[in-house]
Amino acid sequence: MSRKPVRRRLATMALWAALLAAAAATGLLAVAGGTWPGDMAAFFRPQIAVLTACLLLVSVGLRRALSSAVLATLLVLSGAPLFMSGIPAAPNARQGDLRIVSANLLYDNPDKAGFRSVVAGLAPDILVTQEAKFGWPAALRDLPGLPNTAGPEIARWNGNIVLSRFPMKASLVPDMPPSGEILGGGKAIRVEVQVRSDAAPLILYAIHAPTPRTLIGWQARNLYLATIARRIAAEPAGARVVLAGDWNTPVWTPTFRDFFAVSGMFATERSSWPAVTRVFFGLGRLLGTAVDHIAVSSGIGVHRISTGPAIGSDHLPVVVDLGPPDSPGG
Repeated sequence: MSRKPVRRRLATMALWAALLAAAAATGLLAVAGGTWPGDMAAFFRPQIAVLTACLLLVSVGLRRALSSAVLATLLVLSGAPLFMSGIPAAPNARQGDLRIVSANLLYDNPDKAGFRSVVAGLAPDILVTQEAKFGWPAALRDLPGLPNTAGPEIARWNGNIVLSRFPMKASLVPDMPPSGEILGGGKAIRVEVQVRSDAAPLILYAIHAPTPRTLIGWQARNLYLATIARRIAAEPAGARVVLAGDWNTPVWTPTFRDFFAVSGMFATERSSWPAVTRVFFGLGRLLGTAVDHIAVSSGIGVHRISTGPAIGSDHLPVVVDLGPPDSPGG
């Protein structure tokens, strides 16, 4: 018997096994809103779509019509949300007059000097940090251009610390669900930032949602973001509001979409497939996704959004330049 037919049969069997795995992953994506496993799969939607595309190319190369048709369908189902977003986006701004940087520092990150150098280079007007625990509060003192600090005075071990060029007044967000300790994340704080002396303060919510790595954590994260959405929706009409931090959710989950539907906020991302912010040591951005986000209320535009350089953490900073929207009604 010729080895060539045997190899083709083995290749076909391997292709169908991989196809079944892709179908299972795509099926999980379809139930991301109602199940914990589905939500976990949503973190890897780009990787699932890319692998499905690779399998499709192999199937076409092997001239397998049925598997090619199935894989093409799976690719549409897994990949379409990467290019189509139902999230309301903030309008563009011709120029930025307020730079906000959000960074999860990683509590045991030893590169304090490196982060100081990154902050000097980015020159933010407002810096929102998460996991600023242990040696980080001391390391954040006297950062260049950021003389004002909010957070430690109301929640000493929280890890959410805001630094600013402008005077600030902070308070804990009331009636929030549990966070921190085994759930991960940190208590949300509400900060009034006096950007201009002749205008109402900018209201900044600094958050670190619980990690959804466990079923309990997933439920806690969903409740955390839902509660924050209701708090923001209750702010006075016309208030300028910004929400920044580690949301612990990618943009392709119903939890993310529900936040914007309830809060009335707008995403600063310019793409439905934003740049990776959560990275993995040794793998970089290969298995990463965007879980750090900044959202704004109406009346605020986005001039530019990017990720900052590595800071020794398993997250990259998010850098957003905000300004008046191009259109007065934006």
